[in-house]
Amino acid sequence: MARKAFRRKTIEPDPAPPAACLTTQTRQVSLSATPASTASQSDAFAQLLRGSLLPTVVVALGCVVIGLFSSPKAAWSAAVGAALVIFFFSLTLLVMKRTAEMAPTTVMLVVMLTYTFKVIVLGVAMFVLRDVSWVSGYAVGLTITVCALVWLFFEMRAYKRLRIFAYDPDGAAALDTTSREPRDES
Repeated sequence: MARKAFRRKTIEPDPAPPAACLTTQTRQVSLSATPASTASQSDAFAQLLRGSLLPTVVVALGCVVIGLFSSPKAAWSAAVGAALVIFFFSLTLLVMKRTAEMAPTTVMLVVMLTYTFKVIVLGVAMFVLRDVSWVSGYAVGLTITVCALVWLFFEMRAYKRLRIFAYDPDGAAALDTTSREPRDES
């Protein structure tokens, strides 16, 4: 089976470069990615939420239905577990959306505080629900595990489809070699 080579689009420099430019350079850009600047931050977070929320809700409903075959206690427990997962993961996306334009250190601080808040709330929920007769620990744990895995898988899938560049594809700095001074390697 013959393999097809991926074709790359070559961007040629202007036909009449400035006199200061001594060398001509070409740049290759992959046609498979679209720049993130075409979509707003809000659209990106909405796509991540849509891409992960809908499959998780479907799986959560499936867990509740399966729990109904066992007992109403298991179904109610599955609903509680699914609600915890959906709330926590949606909260993370909301916080990231609100802090996306801030400085990276501020974003890290806010995300770590959000994570700490979620761990404390989960610990309190587990403490409060430990001796409640209407909760099945097995159903809650299994539903939380399944829903969290589904959410993470589909969030990664949605993120992959956003095709956000890790670098600036239109940046002239990557092409400008005249401003660099040679490093002293001695």
